Amino acid sequence: MKKRLSGWLVLAVMVPASVMAAGSDELWEMTSKTDMPGMSMPAVVHTACVVKSDAYQPQTAPEQKNCEMTDVTFSGNTTRWKMRCTGRDAMDGSGEMTRSKDTMKGSIKLSMQNMQMTQFISGRLIGRCQAK
Repeated sequence: MKKRLSGWLVLAVMVPASVMAAGSDELWEMTSKTDMPGMSMPAVVHTACVVKSDAYQPQTAPEQKNCEMTDVTFSGNTTRWKMRCTGRDAMDGSGEMTRSKDTMKGSIKLSMQNMQMTQFISGRLIGRCQAK
């Protein structure tokens, strides 16, 4: 179960750390913690190279070709969205992320196969990189 969920836990990660290099985009250290009814998973820390932008841009991981982001709205420095994934790992979800110049904080709520989970995300800008 943990291995299957781990792919979904990177939902907020836009680009893998392997694309990092000096550049004009932003390198973020992201911490995510997932809670499910009756279970709390340990926090995971990773880095992500993100295209420089004033607003958070929700995206799925490249391997999640059957997922679609909808109803993306921007209000001040807060981004809200809904998502739907079809196929074998079908799920619905919604998220919200608030971004300042050098921090991010938000959550993603997911519902799949009679299971609910919430992912709490925080991030801090740690440097520069070049996103693909």
